[in-house]
Amino acid sequence: MKSGWLLVLLLWGSGTCAGQMIPEVKGKALDDSEVVLPKPGSKPALILIVGFSRKGGDACAVWNKKIAAAYHEDARVGYYNLPMLEEAPSLIRPIIVHGMKKGAAPGELGHLVPQYAKENEWKKLVNYAAADDAYLLVTDAAGKVAWQRHGIYSDGVFAEMKKAVEGLAGTGNWKK
Repeated sequence: MKSGWLLVLLLWGSGTCAGQMIPEVKGKALDDSEVVLPKPGSKPALILIVGFSRKGGDACAVWNKKIAAAYHEDARVGYYNLPMLEEAPSLIRPIIVHGMKKGAAPGELGHLVPQYAKENEWKKLVNYAAADDAYLLVTDAAGKVAWQRHGIYSDGVFAEMKKAVEGLAGTGNWKK
C-alpha cells in the first residue's frame, strides 16, 4: 500500500498528467501553413513545447533546437512550439510574432504556431508553475498526454523525453 501512494506522489510531483487530452490547436504556423492538433491517424508521437512569456519563449527555443536536431527528419514524430499569446495585448501581438519569425530558422517556421486562445486550459494541463519555464508534452496522435515536464533544458530530461517518444513511436521498422 505504501509503495502505491509513493508512486502516486512521484507522478503528481513530476507534473505528469498521463491520460489527459490536449486542448484543440488550430492556427497558422509562421510559414503560413494551417496546423490542427490533435490529428488522429497522423504521426504516432507528438512533442509540444509550450511557453507563456518572453523568457519562457527563450527556454522553449533551446528545447526546440534540441528537438529539431533529433526529430526533424523522423517520420514517426511531429513537434510544435506553441507560444501562448492570449494574455499579450492585441496591439503588441504582431510585434511579438514578427520577432519570433525573425529569430527562427527558416526550416522551423512550420513548427512555430502562436496560440491566441485557451491559455488557461493549457496552464491547467501543464500544471503551470512559472512563466519563464518551457513546458514539454509528449502525446499520441489523438492528443493523449503520455509524458510531461517543465523547466530549462537538461540532458537528463531530454533523455526522459526521448524514452517517452520511443514508447509511442516504437523502435521497429519505420521510415526515418
